[in-house]
Amino acid sequence: MTGISITHSVSINDADMLDQLGKLVDRMENPLGFYKNVGEHLRNSIQDNFERETAPDGTPWQTLKPRTIKEREKRRLTPITILRARGRLVGSFSVAATATEARVGTPVEYAAAHQFGAEIKMPARKQTIYQRYDAKSDTLDQKFRRKANSNFAREVEIGEHTINIPARPFAGVKKEDETIIIGIADDWLRG
Repeated sequence: MTGISITHSVSINDADMLDQLGKLVDRMENPLGFYKNVGEHLRNSIQDNFERETAPDGTPWQTLKPRTIKEREKRRLTPITILRARGRLVGSFSVAATATEARVGTPVEYAAAHQFGAEIKMPARKQTIYQRYDAKSDTLDQKFRRKANSNFAREVEIGEHTINIPARPFAGVKKEDETIIIGIADDWLRG
């Protein structure tokens, strides 16, 4: 085989510099700490998205419909915050880090439906509704009630329909996150 081979060697006699290089190599060979820090940052970034009610790219989430707000008020939940009526989803994110990656996730079943949007097809069905009948005035209160608070029940047919859940993305890496992750890497490598 023909060709040229060039070799170069560097010798370092500075003990402090050798120590620093050794630490740098150790950190690079075991990056678990770096990935933990990245995961924690991304989890905090997701929580910021919930507080701002925006997607990672800054797009505001679709506002709640008036009907949803009324329903929440009836149930004594926070009526106007989006995806935070009970706080279950926003408080459920955890970080799992290994030597090769950081994962931020949630065990909440409906998270994907809110992240990507969903269309739920509801089949036609029969259901019993409960109301209150006033015998004195011979009137039927049209409000739905719980069985225990009613004195009148009837079967109704509910037609097939679709429930649309709009996408309200909360997870993702935004430009600001990329810059911060580079800073995390720099800080981590410097020890």
